[in-house]
Amino acid sequence: MRQFQSRQQQLKQPVQETARPSASAPARAVTAQDIDNEMLDRAAALWTTRRIRSFFLLLERPPRAGQR
Repeated sequence: MRQFQSRQQQLKQPVQETARPSASAPARAVTAQDIDNEMLDRAAALWTTRRIRSFFLLLERPPRAGQR
């Protein structure tokens, strides 16, 4: 019963607008700052992916006997 009541309260809350613009809204012109931000986002995502992949590769290595 408690789950049902909490679910009803969640449904009563106003729905937040999504990041996707509606078709009727005029499109905003892309600026140089937008392009720079996109490039930085992609670079950060790539760097993060490489760090995570390197971490997992380190976990897969067998331990060395002579390692300090």
